[in-house]
Amino acid sequence: MADRIDRLKDDVDDRVKGDAYDRLKSDRLRDDGENRPKGDGEVKSAHLFVLVHGLWGGPNHMSTIERAILDGLSTVTDDKIVTLKPSSFRFWKTYDGIQVNAERVMTDILYEIETLKEKQNYHVNKISIIGYSLGGLISRYVIGKFYELGVFSYIEPVFFTTFATPHVGVEFLNDNFFDKTANALGQYLFGKSGRQIFITDHEHLLVKMADPNSIYYQGLLKFKKHLLLANVKNDRTVAFFTSFITDYAPFEDWNKIKIEYLSNLPQSRIGNHYVKPKVIDLKLSNSLDEISDDDFKGNMQEATSILRSNKVFKFLIIIVGALFLIPIWIPLVLISSLIASIYSMVKIRILNHPNIKKHWQRVLNSVYQGGPIDEDDFKAGQARRDQRDRLSQHESFKGDTSELTENTMENILYAEERFTGKLSDVNPDDDDFDRGRDYESSEGSGNELNDSTPKPTAISTSINTSKPTEKIIDINKDLNDKLAATHLSHLKNINYNEYPLFNKDTKVNLLDNKKFIIENLNKIDWIKLPVYQDSFNAHDGIVARRGERTSPKGTTTIYFWISFLRIFTKSDKESTK
Repeated sequence: MADRIDRLKDDVDDRVKGDAYDRLKSDRLRDDGENRPKGDGEVKSAHLFVLVHGLWGGPNHMSTIERAILDGLSTVTDDKIVTLKPSSFRFWKTYDGIQVNAERVMTDILYEIETLKEKQNYHVNKISIIGYSLGGLISRYVIGKFYELGVFSYIEPVFFTTFATPHVGVEFLNDNFFDKTANALGQYLFGKSGRQIFITDHEHLLVKMADPNSIYYQGLLKFKKHLLLANVKNDRTVAFFTSFITDYAPFEDWNKIKIEYLSNLPQSRIGNHYVKPKVIDLKLSNSLDEISDDDFKGNMQEATSILRSNKVFKFLIIIVGALFLIPIWIPLVLISSLIASIYSMVKIRILNHPNIKKHWQRVLNSVYQGGPIDEDDFKAGQARRDQRDRLSQHESFKGDTSELTENTMENILYAEERFTGKLSDVNPDDDDFDRGRDYESSEGSGNELNDSTPKPTAISTSINTSKPTEKIIDINKDLNDKLAATHLSHLKNINYNEYPLFNKDTKVNLLDNKKFIIENLNKIDWIKLPVYQDSFNAHDGIVARRGERTSPKGTTTIYFWISFLRIFTKSDKESTK
């Protein structure tokens, strides 16, 4: 039994934060020597949000999104909003492939459903899934398997969202030595996951999941709303074409493009910065060849450090980084990644797969048909909760090394853009080079606003910190909701003919299997948000991985995305009255 419990103790972090975390925490009973509740009292309807991180990642990457969900949705629904951040596939385990990692996520979800019922008397009757990067592909696999098991006959699928997910696979599009080398070697550096995202695996899983007749596609259709956010620039691991699900790459010639944003987006205060959501208007964004603007100085944004945007400073950073990275760090990281890849490929051949079908049957019998919760399942679920809490405080050496690997890969791709002349006029924020700064946590401290700083009229959101009265986020949610509703039709009805940058010159010649993916996935009713952040690493920023203060632009964009969820949640609530 001990071996079984140890095997089930994969680290996951579903610790919820913010104001809503305090409310949920008051309901959550801990095992402290007292008998656990046996499901007595009023059963509470729960909406479970599953937040799935990406390659090299861990659950803390999803913490800003988690706090936004709890803060933004708890006031517009009668359901208990509960979040789960699976971490049973964190860090180097992400190399193990989409199938293996999806099985880990499914196991986490089923344990949490049982634990919520046994400890809080929460009955999960709705589920939403948010996937980041590789996590979006893992989520789609999870959805397909749950659909096959009949899970959605008992749990209503509501929202599905991906942030910077390579739906069409990973491919470097430029015809140069670096991109050709990356395409050839990339599939071998990231285990089975690498082969799958480069679509060189035997079964072509990404193509299979885009087949309208597959369980993965049919399961995806069960969700009420489908949303995606895609970086238009400065995301060197997941290009725009694959995260936006298109065969156009309109932002390659960046210095000849003028970006326009959705109109009238409200300004919010995130920490000490006043920023707007960074969702661009594809109808108005255009090439400088087509417009006349003598005063155009680049696609500059607010909340950018003058010191960090200095070109001399940036050049020195590149030179120093190159002297260290090229001879020492890059070979070390590539070798480490290759070793981890080989280890992963060997490991998955002998790995025991969980019996998801039997586990779901136990959940069905206990949670949805009135039977008792399985004792071993409850213990395993509680053990995972406890480890998730511990993991949220520190991600471990494996987490540190996997993150260093990701940062190095990003730096390699950044250098390639610099030397081939493809780089945009990046204006790095303070966060872009402050690599030594820790992730912002619920206990994080920071500088309070000066009393003389002007404050916008807004609904205040106080994230749980060591100073309970300190307001990290000031966002007018109602105004955000109003403007999200105004732009909904534009973001939902994608028409390339209306986008000047989507033309014959920016159309990409993809292989037939990728055209198949694009054609079929675009038959799904998506709400697509193209995002631009003038930061060094937009792949990091789109989910504000290092906290609200450190990624103010990403945070305000996340809250704008939350407004779409709020709109639909309020609409559903009204329709059921």
